Amino acid sequence: MRNGKVALVTGSSTGIGAAVAKQLARDGYDVAVHYNSSLEAAQKVVAACEAYGVRTCLLHGDTSDAEVPRRLVRETVEKLGRLDVDVNNAGITVFQRPRELTAEVMDSMYYLNYRGMVLGASEAAKYMVENGVQGTILFNTSIRGFAPHSSDGVYGGLKAGLNRTIASFAIDLGRYGIRVNGFSPGVTNVRSPEPEQEQKDNFYRNAPRFIPLRRNGYAEDMGDVVSFLVSEKASYITGQVICVDGGLSAVGGAEHLPDLFDACDVQDIAKTYDPSEKIL
Repeated sequence: MRNGKVALVTGSSTGIGAAVAKQLARDGYDVAVHYNSSLEAAQKVVAACEAYGVRTCLLHGDTSDAEVPRRLVRETVEKLGRLDVDVNNAGITVFQRPRELTAEVMDSMYYLNYRGMVLGASEAAKYMVENGVQGTILFNTSIRGFAPHSSDGVYGGLKAGLNRTIASFAIDLGRYGIRVNGFSPGVTNVRSPEPEQEQKDNFYRNAPRFIPLRRNGYAEDMGDVVSFLVSEKASYITGQVICVDGGLSAVGGAEHLPDLFDACDVQDIAKTYDPSEKIL
């Protein structure tokens, strides 16, 4: 049943964004589904959302282009009538060692993972303030914004910067009743989520051994947290970034042993490491 509110989810054709869009539709939000390159996948998300009886619109654009994030907000309002929830999700993940950094990769991550999200949030905030909408703005960050791992100096650094931006935006927008938060995924299996597939994937098969809850995260877990953060049950929460990682960030270690071996330069162990061995 429609709740009379509208949500925009960037990067919602696949993965976490798709799960968030479908969960918000299940909650009754009309949803603006956004894609850059995966048109067919985006159309499937639109169909899945409409199956819950809500209205949708399909938006296209590369959010690394400075004008696109702002345009997406305006188009959402034009096509669906208003905007109550802005989920800034579109991004890429690239890891590079310090000696291998390239300006091209740094720029692409900055423009998409930071600037695109912040510009979209800025336009959403402008709309909400000018129209008296006490809405919610969310950002998809990462647990790598809280603790460093090897080869993620730029990716993790930008996510840490995003966490800091969330806090400042929450201060500035709180007086208007607008809440600003983030959700921070840990290991999230969007590549091979089915149990049979997961067991065939070396990383996702072994990752749960390093996670306190002993399982991988899935896109639907992120959708559930977004559902909570935009609801009245979270009406007194702002300026926060919720780690959705099964406790991985509480441990504070590497996501998997090869990463730890590399960080500590223990190649003698790495050479004999058997992923199937039990870890105490």
